Amino acid sequence: MHFVKCILVLALFFNVSAFGQAPKKAIPVYLEEKPAVMVMVDQPQFVIKLKSNATTGFSWFLREYNSAIIEPVSHEFEAPTDKKLMGAPGYELWTFRVKPNSFIVPQQTMIRFVYSRPWEIDDGSSQLVFKVTVAEAPKKAVKK
Repeated sequence: MHFVKCILVLALFFNVSAFGQAPKKAIPVYLEEKPAVMVMVDQPQFVIKLKSNATTGFSWFLREYNSAIIEPVSHEFEAPTDKKLMGAPGYELWTFRVKPNSFIVPQQTMIRFVYSRPWEIDDGSSQLVFKVTVAEAPKKAVKK
């Protein structure tokens, strides 16, 4: 009987957070190959993961976004998993959050990145544009 109680306690521990809520959903990650971002009210954060090679001096820079709808949360570099390969590319992870008032009506905006060396003036840099669709909160059915 004690064994069964332990199993139940462990099951509850892994399925429910310390505050009695279900575990949070994983933050959606979008890649260069899939530049269409869909954000719903129940998951306002998302990550854009871009291949990057810091050893070359190149880096992704945030060039343009609508600050009335989106706010950057964090930016970090994820090193390559194979440490033996000198100069192997890693990833830059850009986390964004859609502002709460942006869910009132459906909207579309974009985020533009450039891949360049900060000391070079040439503006022939690689660019990526992600289209962000913000879905409105589901409407409650009105009973008549």
